[in-house]
Amino acid sequence: MTDTTHKPLLNKLLTVAGIGLFSVSLAHADVTLKVDDNIKVTVLNGKQYNTSLFQPLQQTFVLQPGKHVITAKYDRLYDDLPGDNHDYLRSGNVTVTADLQDNQTYRLAMPGQPERYQEAQKYAKSPTLAVIKGSTVIAQTSGAVEEGGLFSGLSSLFGSNDAQVENQKAIAAVNGSSTTSIKAISPVETSSNSAKADTLDNFMQLWLQATPDEREKIRQWIQK
Repeated sequence: MTDTTHKPLLNKLLTVAGIGLFSVSLAHADVTLKVDDNIKVTVLNGKQYNTSLFQPLQQTFVLQPGKHVITAKYDRLYDDLPGDNHDYLRSGNVTVTADLQDNQTYRLAMPGQPERYQEAQKYAKSPTLAVIKGSTVIAQTSGAVEEGGLFSGLSSLFGSNDAQVENQKAIAAVNGSSTTSIKAISPVETSSNSAKADTLDNFMQLWLQATPDEREKIRQWIQK
């Protein structure tokens, strides 16, 4: 008799406990960041991405809730130009900082991308990088930090990297000015082994994009 009397109460307690556990799991749900077309994420929270020429770009990132510093480039190939020509348009680095909430999905976008090649050439000089939730822009940055040209690209293969420098500067700014209860992200130490593994891929990409005159300069630079 006692078991029958207390069974409804026990079921209610189990139901409440289950709801509580479900709520806790939701409180710690991850954040999903989806990257639009023609965007190449180069550094995220101090860590390099998409460094290999032979691997597809990473278009989805699963992150922890909180502040994130994202550095990316406008990256688009026009392979249908007149005369069977093609051109690879790539902007300088653009960095945006966004506070991402748990259990939400965001888009990393470059609003206003033109389709016409001539307009895209102008756009690549000063793109806008934005983090969007639904139809709301959470954070955005306009303009790009230009890289130092061909030999800057060569230097990045052997230790220095403009994108990483810009990302680390933004991280330092976030950590220095954060007054909220949300913990700012910390710099990520890059692995020297993975950097060495990507050096050949990066060099091949640089070589393929170089003009004949630039390739001759590369040869002279290597022979020094």
